[in-house]
Amino acid sequence: MELRLALIALLLLSATAVRAEVALNPLFADHMVLQRGIAVPIWGTAAPDEEVTVSACGQAKTATADAEGKWMVRLEPIDETEPFALTVTGGNEIVLQNVVMGDVWLCSGQSNMVWTVGNSVNGAEEVAAAEYPMIRLCQVTRVTATEPQDAVKLTWSVCSPQTVGGFSGVGYFFGRELHQELGV
Repeated sequence: MELRLALIALLLLSATAVRAEVALNPLFADHMVLQRGIAVPIWGTAAPDEEVTVSACGQAKTATADAEGKWMVRLEPIDETEPFALTVTGGNEIVLQNVVMGDVWLCSGQSNMVWTVGNSVNGAEEVAAAEYPMIRLCQVTRVTATEPQDAVKLTWSVCSPQTVGGFSGVGYFFGRELHQELGV
């Protein structure tokens, strides 16, 4: 009897270990901005051969995870101008909220990129006036690596007086000017 219970427990544990939940690359999270005007790539991991469906704004695309568990879909260009939800389903479901389409700019550098809005000239006034919910900051945690990385740790923040103080000043002022000029 004990051997039978041990065997059942071992089978359950091995079945659980084989099953992998669908996961998104950390780049894809609540409050993110996706590049407008292009076929939008979305990728992540799942169990090998698992079907994964990504849906947003009335369209759905399906991919099958490869032998390493990697998958990718490309959504047709999304014309939505308001925040929307993006859903990923497989063995589990992930729903990302408050996603927007816009222009994605990478700002990189040293001291000039880490100088914050709060420390800028008229910082307190700039922070108080920063009601731009369509502007988002994706801040990547700095790490040292000797090999290319498949994923990084990051956070997406919506621009508001409560969050903008820590935004890159250069990134914020550039993004704000573009937002005011282009409306995205």
